[in-house]
Amino acid sequence: MGAVCMDIEQCVKQVLVDGCCLLKDHFPRQAVEACRQGFLPLLEQAVGRVPEGNRGHNRWAIGLPFAPPFYHSAFFVDEAVNEVCRRILGDDMHIACYAADTPIKGSQDQQVHADIPPAFPEDPDLRHPPMTLSVRFTFGEMTMENGPFEVALGTQHLPRAETLAKLEAGDLPLKPLLLDAGDVIISDARTPHRGTPNRSDEPRPFAVICYNRSYYFAEHLERPLEANESTPRLLETFYQSLSEEEQRLLRRVRRTPG
Repeated sequence: MGAVCMDIEQCVKQVLVDGCCLLKDHFPRQAVEACRQGFLPLLEQAVGRVPEGNRGHNRWAIGLPFAPPFYHSAFFVDEAVNEVCRRILGDDMHIACYAADTPIKGSQDQQVHADIPPAFPEDPDLRHPPMTLSVRFTFGEMTMENGPFEVALGTQHLPRAETLAKLEAGDLPLKPLLLDAGDVIISDARTPHRGTPNRSDEPRPFAVICYNRSYYFAEHLERPLEANESTPRLLETFYQSLSEEEQRLLRRVRRTPG
């Protein structure tokens, strides 16, 4: 990745040109640590339900509840993060999902992919502004040993099928991202990427909050993930306890009475 973002304009430009930007030491580490400590029981439940993994061998995509210990206002109404997203997606953007990708020892390289399908199937390579942004952060360090996220910088506007084939063949570079707890990545969901093998003895959860344009819905981002589909995503009582801005952002997340 290029230079770390130092201001809003630079971050917006990096997302639009490179496909992603990095904000160093941005989310409070105490909140990130609370997520890490609360995640292991959720992972154990997912492993019990889908022991082989649901995103490749020994890798799980797990929907995170919009509730403690995973919900912290510092993640969802961060002024800098939301301003970058707002300038790209518009004032009426909404949050579609909150989830984590977690490989454990024995996992493998994922196939290089983008997170959303082409907006216009009849013209899949049409160049257009982003529809979805992914705000990603790890619950601990992301190192070369525990399976770094790899991204193909600046390829989000290239013909997708051809680009993915070149990436899989090694004809285009993939950059591993090494992160500290509290670092945040904002990326265009079309930017090709993959998870890599975790060779350590500890799980490596990598959280993502998906922001959409007001009119955009991707079905696979809206539905609960099969590893924990019985977990309520957002209780009505918790939603009502949030600030007006948080409620506005979460207005289209399916709520459960209680």
